[in-house]
Amino acid sequence: MRISIITVCLNSAGTIRDALESVGKQTFREIEHIVVDGVSTDGTQDLVSGFTPKVARLVSEPDRGLYDAMNKGMAVATGDIIGYLNSDDVYADSDVLRKVAGIFADGNVDACYGDLVYVQQD
Repeated sequence: MRISIITVCLNSAGTIRDALESVGKQTFREIEHIVVDGVSTDGTQDLVSGFTPKVARLVSEPDRGLYDAMNKGMAVATGDIIGYLNSDDVYADSDVLRKVAGIFADGNVDACYGDLVYVQQD
């Protein structure tokens, strides 16, 4: 079982490193991380490029907004499970995707979701 994680971004140099590291630290190893960038001008692409091979694919081209970018990521995803992690978000711990894979191991499950914890920088 493979999980495709799609991260969409535009000028996210200030936050995307944490998101990329969060995916890279997952104990579940069959991850295809796809980053869809809307042609950032702040160095985001350089940051993402530094995470290869952890980032399986970087798509950088103009889009028509967030949902268009999400659909572009879904179109190139090859995983059995597809999830989204925003460029300013992180997983709560390193076992999140292992737990997700375990949930989907039950053939009766079509979707799952996780709760959010909102935090302030200070």
